[in-house]
Amino acid sequence: MNKIVFIGGGSFAWTPKIMADMLLDPILREQHFVLYDINRPAAELVAAFVNRLKGDLKAPALITATDNRDEAFRDANFFIVTISTGGLDAMAHDLAIPEEYGILHTVGDTSGPGGWARTIRNYKVFVDLAAQFNAYAPHATVLNYTNPMTTLTDVLARHCRAPVVGLCHGAFENLELIKTMYRLESEDDISVVFGGLNHFFWMKELAVKGRNVMDELREQARTRSLTQMSNPDYQDAMGFSSHHELATHLLRETGLLPYIGDRHTCEFFPDYITSADAMKRFNLKRTPITHRRDVLQTRRDKLEKAVAEGIPEHYLTRSRETAVDICRARITGRNFIDVGNVPNRGQMPDLPEGGVVETLVVVNGNGFTPLVAGHFPEPVVGWLRSYDRLFRATVDACEAADREAALAALALDSVCSHLPPARIRELGNRLLTQYARFLPF
Repeated sequence: MNKIVFIGGGSFAWTPKIMADMLLDPILREQHFVLYDINRPAAELVAAFVNRLKGDLKAPALITATDNRDEAFRDANFFIVTISTGGLDAMAHDLAIPEEYGILHTVGDTSGPGGWARTIRNYKVFVDLAAQFNAYAPHATVLNYTNPMTTLTDVLARHCRAPVVGLCHGAFENLELIKTMYRLESEDDISVVFGGLNHFFWMKELAVKGRNVMDELREQARTRSLTQMSNPDYQDAMGFSSHHELATHLLRETGLLPYIGDRHTCEFFPDYITSADAMKRFNLKRTPITHRRDVLQTRRDKLEKAVAEGIPEHYLTRSRETAVDICRARITGRNFIDVGNVPNRGQMPDLPEGGVVETLVVVNGNGFTPLVAGHFPEPVVGWLRSYDRLFRATVDACEAADREAALAALALDSVCSHLPPARIRELGNRLLTQYARFLPF
């Protein structure tokens, strides 16, 4: 029996969904699952939900909820990380302080000052996790779901002895768009070549049932938006829709299909989140912290209702998340190919080796082997290099316990380019002051 440990097992967003997938799998449903969380009541609520689901599915899995790290980590085979250091109270500062400097974060968890601050306040926690993984279960596979995906997966990859991968569902959104557009029943009919950074990837080749459709997609995008070509009712995970206006614009300008999650993509450019007019033009919606608090409470309420009244039907079918497939591939040694964030070993030859990039990866008993995405055109390469440099510089500053280097890294972010250096430093210091107890320097 394998031991699969959820770090942040009390996550109302991630743990129920991934656990449902695992209990539906003929191999994973027989394993030992540990829901570890410093917020033990949250972990126990999720465990109650999972146990009710386990009963409905007649799965033989063992479920444990705990806040005891020694009990949770010892002899684990897999660690799945879904945490947020400081929670929504910290994230409130990620959004509010940059706004005073004209930076209107839509999400604020990857790039820009919000993403930068989020990396730094998570850094010590992730280094400590890696040390504990090495001590308690040095051969355990590590799956990271926590944002900023690129930087925090980098931290784990630098410090963990075992294989590490970062997982995100962004590429699945693009594949779903293509499925809808071409009325396909399965993703298996789609072939893509893509690469980049998490929340900032680009698809450069696209085939449907063996037919190259990239040129016709470019042609259609001249007069129609991606939403008009596919699903006008599309909403992202937080219930927002931009109607893919920015993705359509970038497809027209570059000839590549970007990540269609406009609220993430826009945060990698200086204009879209520093101009209210641009945000209105591209229909970019911000996620207020009050909305996030409401979503969190709604998720809690739904779990409590499910425990009391019964499991909703949507938990009885597989989601598109691939944690279950990765764990199964590592257990059986059979190849599984999907999206993964791992250190660049040449799969993105336009970027320096070492930084974490997002491409297809092969998962098996050997770990995670990235597939080569090849070269990309300018200006996409320039945009990717800029943020690859920024992300690595931020992690390097944390590794060196160098506050000045961290502030210098923030100055590399293009969304700060409208500010003079002194104002960028002021902005960075104000954010760091809010997270003083988490800082590595």
